[in-house]
Amino acid sequence: MTVVVTNQSGIARGMYTAQHVDALHDFMQRSLSQIGAHIDAFYYCPHHPEGAVAEFSVTCDCRKPKPGLIVRACKDLNINPAQSILFGDNKRDIEAAQAAGLRAGIFFAGGNLFDAVKAGLETF
Repeated sequence: MTVVVTNQSGIARGMYTAQHVDALHDFMQRSLSQIGAHIDAFYYCPHHPEGAVAEFSVTCDCRKPKPGLIVRACKDLNINPAQSILFGDNKRDIEAAQAAGLRAGIFFAGGNLFDAVKAGLETF
């Protein structure tokens, strides 16, 4: 199963809307479907305590490095965290993976994501 968990503080900052994020996720799904792939679910945090949009300018449990998004995804999708791996490009991602009790958080430093995921999965 592949799940995206992402901070989207641009919503709270008024840079873009939740509808823009949803449109991006739809685009990603359509693009992946062309090669026979898909993402099972998307979870995003629209919050930032210093945001410009009052509705989203809050402290929450879903903004990484807090584990709220990961915990919610595991509960919603019946995922065993101890058998799950998160790939992230920020230390907050790895911290969130650890806080959620995932088997591993693997840092992605850039380059080819497919190769990084393949290499990361081979270690388990």
